[in-house]
Amino acid sequence: LFEEPLWNKWLAAYSTAPSFRYSHYYVVLISESSTLLVGLGFVMKSSGDINWNGYRTIHPSNIEIPRSLGSVVTSWNLPMHHFLKNYVFKPSRLHVGRFGAVLITYIASAMLHGLNFQLAAVLLSIGIYAYIESVLRYKLSKHLNACIMDRSCSSSCQHKYKETVPWVAVINFFFTLLVMFHLAYLGVMFGGSEDDAIMEEGYSMMHTLKKWRNLDFLSHWIALGTWIITFIL
Repeated sequence: LFEEPLWNKWLAAYSTAPSFRYSHYYVVLISESSTLLVGLGFVMKSSGDINWNGYRTIHPSNIEIPRSLGSVVTSWNLPMHHFLKNYVFKPSRLHVGRFGAVLITYIASAMLHGLNFQLAAVLLSIGIYAYIESVLRYKLSKHLNACIMDRSCSSSCQHKYKETVPWVAVINFFFTLLVMFHLAYLGVMFGGSEDDAIMEEGYSMMHTLKKWRNLDFLSHWIALGTWIITFIL
């Protein structure tokens, strides 16, 4: 079974994506540890206790077991998320609407990361995927009256069916699996046996498209399908 080309290339994608994420966790956690070692990042509570999470920059659990792509985006780099949200997304939304603001925000993120086709393609794909998922789950939550939005509902939400209801949990778990699939597909860009110098510079457009073509552009086709469902709803 695993000798079939289809299985081989997807197994390779799933093995490549975690290696990139774990390297990111390592760098971020080293920076957090360095901050704590010099005595920064603590918050003194009124009770006298000290909270050392003042400079938290990542939530790995929200990335490895994601509720949605939105939770992955917000948890990947907390300071960058807050900056882009407050100084790019919110001002842009006043003029171009939510979807336009999403595109502008991810374009700005791509430029801050060092603009190349590889990064731009991945970041814009994540932005569009996250927007489609958010709208789809919002509409489903309205139709089904259930807690299946891309962010967890508060305890005082008005939905009839809560997250503990079995079929609601199944739907949320399905979206978790879908996000993990998208991350494997997009993460294939950031690993492999290519020359290190090429990887640091960033893949060309043709190289990027070749990697996704090897996976039949399946993630993008699924995103298109979810957008069509969202449009119908």
